[in-house]
Amino acid sequence: MSDTFICAYALNGDGSGTGLTEEALRSAGAEGKPAWVHLSARSASARQWLAQDAELPDSTLVDALLAEDTRPRMLPREDGLLLILRGVNLNENAEPEDMVSIRIWIEANRFISVQLRDLRGVAEMQELLQSGTGPVDINDLMTTLIEGSIKRLAPVMGDLAEGIDELEDQILHMQLTGVREKVISIRRQTSVFNRFLGPQKDIVGRLNETDALRLNPKLKRRLQEAHNDMTRFVEDLQTIRERAHSIQNEVANILTERLNRNTYVFSIIASIFLPLSFLTGLLGINVLGIPGADDPRAFLIFCGILVAIMATQILIFRKLRWF
Repeated sequence: MSDTFICAYALNGDGSGTGLTEEALRSAGAEGKPAWVHLSARSASARQWLAQDAELPDSTLVDALLAEDTRPRMLPREDGLLLILRGVNLNENAEPEDMVSIRIWIEANRFISVQLRDLRGVAEMQELLQSGTGPVDINDLMTTLIEGSIKRLAPVMGDLAEGIDELEDQILHMQLTGVREKVISIRRQTSVFNRFLGPQKDIVGRLNETDALRLNPKLKRRLQEAHNDMTRFVEDLQTIRERAHSIQNEVANILTERLNRNTYVFSIIASIFLPLSFLTGLLGINVLGIPGADDPRAFLIFCGILVAIMATQILIFRKLRWF
């Protein structure tokens, strides 16, 4: 296979798949069997194969399959179904919320998928076909891909929920170190996930209703379960986002309370030392007639007066319940 084709299989109908050569890809399948062809959008020959050899209905479909930036999308056509989905990014050194797309064109006997970046689901699908436990037809292939993306997404959603639980525990124990940065990170992740999972949930729900697919009752039930899982993920994201917002507000309230308390303490200290500073400043002026200037006991007496004034202030403040 060239760098254009990542893999190609004819579905044998029993969960296994037979690898196809590039020459066999010009037909809908091998020996009339449904075929799955997976291409790389980075290949310069991908557009030529889709437009000429694959004989797609028009250039609009080719542009949609090879677009640089995509959003979840479903477009039923008389001759097939265009489906663009997003999956969690599990590639090395990648952020899970940087979701990777898979672009799909579904016909009665052919399933063409295109990737721009590596997809874990493609490798897993190859393993299923090689082990004989994969999809038996085109609709089963589509449903299995959707279920696989949900399966890989579940641990990521669990990590987000666990992360927000840990932040709430830190707030309860008044441990604010690094909380604001973690909250911002979680809110960013939930925003990105929700941007793609919200529309994708609606698409999975609409797949059962489209006339472009002839789904048997079993596949319809599986898609209904997939839609239910996607709905739960979207609801969980909304809950996590609200909890993160509450934590952010609580951190701001705690910091504001600490600032107010420190300001209050400084105000009390300033109130205590303000008259003392006035007296020391008054007696420190360099003019004649300062009381006790010639008395060696004047300093000790003055210190005693200052202590007495301070003690009186403290008693007054405590009586007023200022502290």
